[in-house]
Amino acid sequence: MTDVVSTDTRQEPARRRPARRGQGAALRAEILAAATQMIAREGTTSALTLRAVAREVGVAATSIYLHFDNVEALLSEVNVNQQQSLADLIDAAADEAGTDPLARLRARGRAYLRFGDQYCGEYSVMFAAKLALANRPAEPSPPTTALLADIRAELRAMDRPGRGPMDEEEAWMVSLQLWAGLHGMVTLRMVRPLPFWPPAEKQFDDLLDRMLGLPWTGLDAGAVSA
Repeated sequence: MTDVVSTDTRQEPARRRPARRGQGAALRAEILAAATQMIAREGTTSALTLRAVAREVGVAATSIYLHFDNVEALLSEVNVNQQQSLADLIDAAADEAGTDPLARLRARGRAYLRFGDQYCGEYSVMFAAKLALANRPAEPSPPTTALLADIRAELRAMDRPGRGPMDEEEAWMVSLQLWAGLHGMVTLRMVRPLPFWPPAEKQFDDLLDRMLGLPWTGLDAGAVSA
């Protein structure tokens, strides 16, 4: 009988060797990084599945299920991790600015804008991507809660000339408005990179001065006219 020789030249995707003891944390980090990169490339989570992430990492789908029960759990951790990276960057900038509450608040805002500019994909994972998580209440993540609390604390610590310190209610509302302004500055520059946007840090300084009732230094009129 003549031996049958297969002519199928297709190759199976390269698979990792089974993880050794103690390597589970490293694989989990790779899964999170791969999911983040995939969302950043697409700008949405609509096509993300655990099997797709497994192919990206180069492991069997069963390896993903050892770490995440479903794609919603994976997306939730990706989102919180990126927000924590931003929070750490903002805190470091505030500490470098010293002890003056206004200087610390300016440093926080500028660090936020730099993150959005330098890490567009990561920022999309956090806010711009459509993170529709099933069966999950719409509540802020711990890093977001901490960010707003830190802004509010800086606002409460300021003694505004002629107006005194803010009460809790006013500081809460101003912290929300500042976060909304920062997000708008990042997102609009990302999706509408129009020539008349002023430098983001100058725009934030202007917004902050107006909200605090500080003397307005003004922006270059030529830079903001369409």
